[in-house]
Amino acid sequence: MGRIPLWAAPAATAAVALAACTIAGIADPTRPGSGLPACPFKSVTGWGCPGCGSTRMLHQLVHGDILSAARYNIVALLMVPVLVWMWLVWTQRRLGYRGLPTWRPTARIGWIGLALWLIFSVLRNLPWEPFTALKV
Repeated sequence: MGRIPLWAAPAATAAVALAACTIAGIADPTRPGSGLPACPFKSVTGWGCPGCGSTRMLHQLVHGDILSAARYNIVALLMVPVLVWMWLVWTQRRLGYRGLPTWRPTARIGWIGLALWLIFSVLRNLPWEPFTALKV
């Protein structure tokens, strides 16, 4: 069996991301019976998890409605350009290029990001204003 080409992993990752965007764009998760799965955490507890609203956010983003996307999950929306950048840098490095500047986050940055995401998750479940605006 031959070697797997260097571009295969980035291409497969892009294909999966494109498939997810296509499914989220076609199926409307804001309507019951869309065929998309519900959040198991929210189904059991009634609380939104850190990722709750991400599918609805992606649906709105695919349709070009950035403000609605932000309403469903602003943290996930802010992560989209970061993930795209990380994919671009990864792809160029796999192919032997060094054109894009890289950023290597430290473990501390990762922990801070995780803490902010968890704080967002707690705040969006608080039952009073202004936090009720974060509910999905």
